Amino acid sequence: MSLPSLTAVICFANEGEEVETTVRGLRETCGDDIDILLINDASDDGLDYESVADRYGCRYLLNESQIGPAHSRHKGASWAKTDNVIFLDAHMRFYEQGWHTVVNEMIFEHPATLFCTKSRPLKTGGEASGAPVGHGASMIFGADNFNAALKPDWNIYPIEGDGPAYVPCVLGGNYAVSRDFFLSIGGYRGLHRYGGEEALISIKTWLSGGNCQLIRDVEIGHIYRDGRGAPWKDKVQYFHFNKLATAEILFDAEEKAQYFELLEALPEGKSAKRVFTSRRSFVQSARKVFQAVKRHPMAYYYELNAAFRRRETITPE
Repeated sequence: MSLPSLTAVICFANEGEEVETTVRGLRETCGDDIDILLINDASDDGLDYESVADRYGCRYLLNESQIGPAHSRHKGASWAKTDNVIFLDAHMRFYEQGWHTVVNEMIFEHPATLFCTKSRPLKTGGEASGAPVGHGASMIFGADNFNAALKPDWNIYPIEGDGPAYVPCVLGGNYAVSRDFFLSIGGYRGLHRYGGEEALISIKTWLSGGNCQLIRDVEIGHIYRDGRGAPWKDKVQYFHFNKLATAEILFDAEEKAQYFELLEALPEGKSAKRVFTSRRSFVQSARKVFQAVKRHPMAYYYELNAAFRRRETITPE
């Protein structure tokens, strides 16, 4: 039997039965043609997730303490044994047999591209929520408050045409990419704990000479979180930290200073800045890695992002 070409990296914390449901769906639609790597980010709900991995032929990694999805996914890419990886949340639904072959073919044809699929919003339990299907995203930059700035914004409008379509930002909890390309641009390096992965990796992909595309032929269901939010501890201050880290990695001094100024207005701003100060060297190291492969200025991304938000067709240079 030939080795799989795609690894599904699934990071989770306290997801309960959804982990098994997601893995079962992968095996039912992809068979053994996909390698599954489960990364348990220090769950403390008492479930035996390792037995789930055993039943479905998954590799299993346990983090003794929480490090968050960005670091876990980056670790998963490093551990992958295949050419391609897809980062999945642990509460997904799959509807088409062999959908992974479409993803693999797209990556092999476009090795410097970060892909997402259409995203069907689901309620707890897996039923359709009635919300519009997501077709990739764009970025919000010019907001006058920290929470709204540097934030992905769903595109709910179908993109006309056949085959994949260029989008400024991936979104939907499923991101597929060549392992080598992902690691060459620094992946999620610099982020900490929870939040901000889509903004950082999407902009880095475009600025490094690659691009982001929506696979219009595949739709994956995603149970979006309710008011309980994500299962990672102290998520607010780390979410803010990751936005600061993204600004540090991508922007010049004057522009990134604007994000630090916006943070001043938030009550948790001081704690987020303390986290940033404690990890500044890691963030600056991530900036150095990315700046070495960067090929376009931020103005290039701003232009294509603005065009997409006007619902114009965008293409890379």
